[in-house]
Amino acid sequence: MNPVLPEEAVEFGASASRAFAALGGVDAARRAEETPSLRAGEVAEAMVALGIDELDPRADPDTLAAAAALCEAAGRVALPYPLPSVLLRDGSGLPFAVVPDTHCRVDHGDLFGGWRVATLDGTATTASSDGAALGSRLGPFVADLQAGDALPPARDDVALHLTLTAWHVLGTADRAVELAVDHVRTRMQFGKPLAAFQAVQFQLADAAVAVAGLRELAHFTLWRLADAPTTALADVLALRVHALDVARSVLRTGQQLHGAAGVCDEYDISVLARHVQPALRLPCSAERTVAELAAVVERDGFDGLFPHGGSAVA
Repeated sequence: MNPVLPEEAVEFGASASRAFAALGGVDAARRAEETPSLRAGEVAEAMVALGIDELDPRADPDTLAAAAALCEAAGRVALPYPLPSVLLRDGSGLPFAVVPDTHCRVDHGDLFGGWRVATLDGTATTASSDGAALGSRLGPFVADLQAGDALPPARDDVALHLTLTAWHVLGTADRAVELAVDHVRTRMQFGKPLAAFQAVQFQLADAAVAVAGLRELAHFTLWRLADAPTTALADVLALRVHALDVARSVLRTGQQLHGAAGVCDEYDISVLARHVQPALRLPCSAERTVAELAAVVERDGFDGLFPHGGSAVA
């Protein structure tokens, strides 16, 4: 496994970051909440200018890495656009999303009239939107779709969607650490910056290490998808479980270190924490993901340092 993305993918991620900065960074998410049509206009146009219409994560490992870098850059600014779904559109242009078993709920579901959706087991259908978003503080653009006709199973796209969503979460968590560091360096308490207190340093160190570990696992999962796509589902689910754990811990630390400002939308940390919630909650909870991971390991086994069920000690 190479723990570094290909140079072309890194350059593409940097280009995406510049494009998102030109949109206003996190301010684009704030503006989209006030004017939802911004997503289908200004944001979608920026995506086309980046060339995502020619980017298919299924094509080869380098293209998948470029898609991952793009999703990470989007997560850093809470980009109000369903990038993983659009990147996995089918030949007819339908975006793809993984949905809960019980209802067809999709982030930014109102953006497109037609969708292709699947549950965790790969069962796929078409879905349609009436253009109405549910809208809530912890999911401003979440919408319920109407399930339609059955489609061939989409297990490979389920794995890719979960992986790209984890890269989006990685970007959010990484940016949250940066925002926390910037804040404690300038926030004065008892005559000195918060960064001077050892307890604060410990919290930030733990958060930084957690994000670094998530990044390593995200790189490993890309490699597994390229090297052994038919048996990589356990790795994908493990990545999602870890991404949920890291995001919740890191975002909690970031908001706590901001104090009351951590829940004020004037501060980017609050917008990031709110807009990443659909990625953390859909298609299912951490507990359900763990149960699904256990079932996949039981069914397919798991490639690791030691035999499944064995001990590290001889």
